[in-house]
Amino acid sequence: MKNQRKTLLGLLAVALLYVSCDDMLRDNLVMLDAVSSFTYSIDTGDNNYSETERVNLQSVIDDIDGDVEDVSFFNITMLVSDIYDSSPETSFSGQLTARQSGTNQSQAIVNFNNIKFEDFFTEQSIFSDDIEGISVVSDGISTLVDYYNQKPAPVVDFTVAGTVNRAGGEDRVAFDFEVRLYVQVATDP
Repeated sequence: MKNQRKTLLGLLAVALLYVSCDDMLRDNLVMLDAVSSFTYSIDTGDNNYSETERVNLQSVIDDIDGDVEDVSFFNITMLVSDIYDSSPETSFSGQLTARQSGTNQSQAIVNFNNIKFEDFFTEQSIFSDDIEGISVVSDGISTLVDYYNQKPAPVVDFTVAGTVNRAGGEDRVAFDFEVRLYVQVATDP
């Protein structure tokens, strides 16, 4: 009888734990990944380049089921998706900046120095140590997280600008440079 009582109490405890955990899961936040991606088509006959893409951050949030409570993680990746009549050894330097549309103040997100096209043929996180010459600006990352936490999230102009160092002696350098913003958000289900 004692063993049956212990077994019954044990099963009851497990059932209560299951119900309370299930209820807790329904009330807690769910973590999801969202991504914004934009491509700069750069075509320059001199050593300088500058391109801007406008991104509506609220549209990313609107695509997520549930109310977004918080942006808890951020990752940015970059990649050269195509080169046109340019040497893979050609390198470029520059900076990715963000500016809320309608304002004049830009915030640097990442600086890159003397990066070869071939080093960016695969997607690279700006936080990775795999490629030398990349430096993250922590204030810029914080600014992006703040943008996502605004209600509604703003439209942001992302600008990539810098210089090209030709390796093949070509007259023009043309390449597609893709930036992806990965955001892990907490939602109220």
